[in-house]
Amino acid sequence: MKFKLILIVVLFGTSLNLSAKDGVAFMHPFGELRVYFKDWLVVCADKGEGECRMVNYVNNNTNIKTGFFADSRLTIIPARASKLALIDFFHRDAPSLIDSIRITVDRKKFSFAAVDYETPEHNKMMETYILHNQTQLNTIFEASKSARWLTFTYAYDENKHKKVRFSLRGFTKAWAFIEKQTKL
Repeated sequence: MKFKLILIVVLFGTSLNLSAKDGVAFMHPFGELRVYFKDWLVVCADKGEGECRMVNYVNNNTNIKTGFFADSRLTIIPARASKLALIDFFHRDAPSLIDSIRITVDRKKFSFAAVDYETPEHNKMMETYILHNQTQLNTIFEASKSARWLTFTYAYDENKHKKVRFSLRGFTKAWAFIEKQTKL
C-alpha cells in the first residue's frame, strides 16, 4: 500500500511539470497560479489574486534553464500600487560583500550604486542581491521587452567578476500577463 501511494505521488508530481505548456496557466499545489512563457515562469500568489513575479533559472555551466535548483535565479517583481519593483538575483556561492553590480540588456549597460542594492549581509538571504532603484529598474524592464539577453555582473575582491546571462525569450509575454493579472 505504501508503495502504491508513493507511486501515485510521484506520477502526479511529474504530470504537473509535463502538463505545463507555454502560455497556458495552471494552478500549482502551493496555491499559486503559474504560467510559462518560453524561458520565463510567472508565479502569482493566492491563486492568482496576490503578488506576481517573473522567474528565470540558469545553470552556469551551460546557460540553459534547469529548474528550481539551478545555479542562478533572476526574479523580477513589477511595481504594484502598494509595493515598489525589485530584481532579486541569486547566484550559488556568491560572496556576501561585493564591489559593484551591473546589468546589461543586450548592449545597454546599467550600473548600480551601493545604495541601489542590498547584499546578503543586509537582506539576510545567502547568495542573494536585491536591486531597488526604481528609475533604473523601469528602464531595464522596458529595454528587456525588445532585447535578447540580460547579463547580471557583479565585482568582488577588487578585480574579480562574475557574469550570468539570462535569456529574455518570453519576457514581453510574461510581463503582459502580470499586467493583466494586476488589473483584474
